Amino acid sequence: MNQIIQFLIAHGGLVLFAIAFAEQSGLPFPGAPWIIAAGALAASGKFRLFTVVGWTALGCITADSMLYFLGHRTKARVFRIFPHLHSVQVKLERATLTRTVLHGTRVLTLAKFVPLAQIVSVHAGALQVNRRRFLLVDAFCSVIYATVYAALGYAFHDQLEQLVAFLHKLGTVSVPLIVVLASAYIVYAVRKHRQAQRQADPAEKTPFLPGCSPKEQS
Repeated sequence: MNQIIQFLIAHGGLVLFAIAFAEQSGLPFPGAPWIIAAGALAASGKFRLFTVVGWTALGCITADSMLYFLGHRTKARVFRIFPHLHSVQVKLERATLTRTVLHGTRVLTLAKFVPLAQIVSVHAGALQVNRRRFLLVDAFCSVIYATVYAALGYAFHDQLEQLVAFLHKLGTVSVPLIVVLASAYIVYAVRKHRQAQRQADPAEKTPFLPGCSPKEQS
């Protein structure tokens, strides 16, 4: 932790931008210890809390924007990999603007704190969510994410090592559980989509043979 603090003091907010960008891009790089350490530095007057939140949120927004445009450009491939998005798209078309924004805010906020969050931004691009609306909601969620960890470091700067150790243990336990739940959801969504396709397809009919009545064919 001391090495992280010294590195932050030497390089400033750009480090937080790079850390947040790397983590939200999908790289196996934990950003929480860095943001917490920066919050602790803000408590000691060596960092401004606004700077910590601002640089971290900017890194998240930049990474999420790239993933959004990636999903938008490759939406056909995304829909093939995640066929359940067809039903999600129908629900989005029927939902009101307020309900869509609130649901997106909840999903994006949760996605900041769990692994495989990059899928959410890719899905948003593939579903053609309004670009400005996505950026505004993502900016709000990124600020929440940065504020939570920075506030933890600011409030518990005297117990910094214990706090980071606790979050590390919590993450070690939660990651396998999240992966299992996400896999189960994907399997359930794919099966549900296939069942809906079977119900939507018309029943196959026996072709009518010339000179024979339908009864004679059966």
